[in-house]
Amino acid sequence: MSKNKEPMGQKKVGYGRLVYEALPEMWSFQFIITIVTAIPMYLLKGPVAAIATVDGVAVTTANIKGLLLSWRFPVLLLIGIMVVVYFIVVELFAQVCLCDDILQGNSAGAKRELKRAFSSIKKFFNPVGIGVLLYVFIAVPLCGMGFSISLTEQFHIPNFIMDVVVATPLYAAAYLAVIIVLVWFGFRGIFTLHAVLIDDMTPAEGMKRSVELIKKNKWTLIKGMIKVFIVCALIQVAVNFLFNVFLVGVGDDVGQTLPKNYYIDVFSGASLTDMEKEILAYRIASAIAIIVGKYINTIVVLLTGTYIMLRFTKFYFEFTRGDFEEYLERPKRKRYIGKVVSSVVIIVALFILSIGVGLLYNQMIPKEEPVKCIAHRTGGTMASENSVEGLELAVQHGCYGSETDIHRTLDGYYIINHDNDFKRLTGVAKAPKDMTLDEIMQLEIKDTTGNGQKLKVPTLEELLDVTKDSGTRLFIEFKGATADQQEADDVARMIKERDMVDDVAIISLDYNIIDYTETHYPELMTGTLFFAGLGNIANLNCDLLIMEEEIATDATIGLVHAANKVAVVWTVNTRENMNKFQDSDIDAIITDEVEMFEEVQEEHENRSDYETMDARLSNMFD
Repeated sequence: MSKNKEPMGQKKVGYGRLVYEALPEMWSFQFIITIVTAIPMYLLKGPVAAIATVDGVAVTTANIKGLLLSWRFPVLLLIGIMVVVYFIVVELFAQVCLCDDILQGNSAGAKRELKRAFSSIKKFFNPVGIGVLLYVFIAVPLCGMGFSISLTEQFHIPNFIMDVVVATPLYAAAYLAVIIVLVWFGFRGIFTLHAVLIDDMTPAEGMKRSVELIKKNKWTLIKGMIKVFIVCALIQVAVNFLFNVFLVGVGDDVGQTLPKNYYIDVFSGASLTDMEKEILAYRIASAIAIIVGKYINTIVVLLTGTYIMLRFTKFYFEFTRGDFEEYLERPKRKRYIGKVVSSVVIIVALFILSIGVGLLYNQMIPKEEPVKCIAHRTGGTMASENSVEGLELAVQHGCYGSETDIHRTLDGYYIINHDNDFKRLTGVAKAPKDMTLDEIMQLEIKDTTGNGQKLKVPTLEELLDVTKDSGTRLFIEFKGATADQQEADDVARMIKERDMVDDVAIISLDYNIIDYTETHYPELMTGTLFFAGLGNIANLNCDLLIMEEEIATDATIGLVHAANKVAVVWTVNTRENMNKFQDSDIDAIITDEVEMFEEVQEEHENRSDYETMDARLSNMFD
């Protein structure tokens, strides 16, 4: 298979033996690549934040207009492009080169593969090459066809956009059509990178070769990769069963018989009771199972990912050079022993760390403050959206807050409606700003719970009357063309007249109006909604930072709290994400599923120490 001269004495082995021999190299490669990608991201963090800061304020989707019209935008765009290309080269190109060297019997290592990968990037400075890079960055995370990079592994269309897409048949059909086209293109061009990196073709030539190979061998590839995915899935399922199912079951059985979150000070000098000794032993065992298990699971995930690429590269060789039953064994190197020893050292270190976590459980995993619930569109799915009934149910369920959307009418009143017009709920395609209050009161809104009931459009005054002295804070979102200074002045006056300063919060996707409100009415609680941001978002001039799920990371939440501000996430409607944020330091969750939130919160309050530890340490190796 190789055109290179191989070291004397290198034997030929079967593919299975080759994979076994290559495992230390594959793990070492992944470990080094993780460091190589982390360092520049850490170094760029400060400069990017400084460039993204406009007039002392971080840039988010709520105030992005100022960025787009300044010199900062092209600079940040250039940095962003460089980062994307860097990740593709380091994580994807280098991995293809690694698999090539393993299959060809060459020496392999991160330094060699990175050198090969970076030397090949100039081949992509053309329209087809740029298209390939864009596909990896944008299309693969959306359609799942192709090899992705860690930079985009959490990439998704924001939920509030997908909700509109799914609810609109035309948008849903268009979205499905786009995904099908992307999958079709991705499958046909799946071998493009291999042709460019291994056989020194141009991206256009590589694309052409890939299309030809798929035409001739698509069913062989599909059947072969299905087998590979099944094997990798079974391995991951086995590891997951051992550490996340079996041990969780054992931990639950033991943990449910012991006090939960029982405080033990191991440094107090006082003698431990038998029960305290039992609790500490349980916590230490739990920490070992969780920490070591997550490390091993991380290794398995990374190795199976590299193995999938290796098997895929083997298909490329088979389709272009013919099938091979034997391969040159991996070059014998003393460093193999070192890698094995280092792996053992890491495991021992993790055991020691686990003992520390178990002994210092109360200090390292302190009891959390309960996450607060804010019902989306007054009552979420418990009632028709943005209705008085929804707000009343939010109050009955003890929600911390109830979010709603307001618009100003043609004659200066404020009514409740989510969209910029009434078409979705009434069939009337007119905006509130173009209608008088009397005209709007004639409309009949269909109940979004599906019971067929007809409702009237609520006014802001009605919701304020229900909110006053209810214990639930009304989060008023300024929406559409009327979200201006007049609206801020009018609403602030209404709130003060009712003595409801502590019962209301003003929020918006438009930072300018929030900045105005906070500046002129600092006594009111204000919040900015956004789904992307650069720089220190905590320096935005408001009290609440309301983030879309994807960007509500522990680091971002920490920045918000460091500035003594409140961190809120929207719109969380799945049990999985509710669990995730219950174990974060987020202050409140905006959700349509209030009753699901209550169930999840009750489950969290009744968790064993094992379950709490498992959830809080879930991302330690991400």
